[in-house]
Amino acid sequence: MRQTETIFEHIGAARQYEGTLRIDIKTMQAVISRSDVARLLDRWPVDVFDISDVMKTAGSPSPVGRAWITRSGRAVMYTISGMKYISPLAQVRGAITGERKYANVSILRDVAGAGPVLSSSSPAEVAA
Repeated sequence: MRQTETIFEHIGAARQYEGTLRIDIKTMQAVISRSDVARLLDRWPVDVFDISDVMKTAGSPSPVGRAWITRSGRAVMYTISGMKYISPLAQVRGAITGERKYANVSILRDVAGAGPVLSSSSPAEVAA
């Protein structure tokens, strides 16, 4: 019997920058607009933009993904260019208010395995 597990791999950070939420991951820099940060915290799904597109299009970019708070209310999920990422909501709130320098961003990977399920992260780190 094959099992699939989801692992969380630290890949970047989300920081507050001039009221926006900047998401720095290994492959790109993305951003949630100043007005959408408040909407996100009010539990509305919001658009995520590539920072380079924001600059190239003079502030009228097309979204590259979405962000929302999970049903459990303990994490922020992002889909960016078809990939899934996650940050602990408490860390995101701390980064937005300035209590933290950044929130961890991890990529979600589904891995097929035949043996027992082992995770590379601690449960406290991945609570969603």
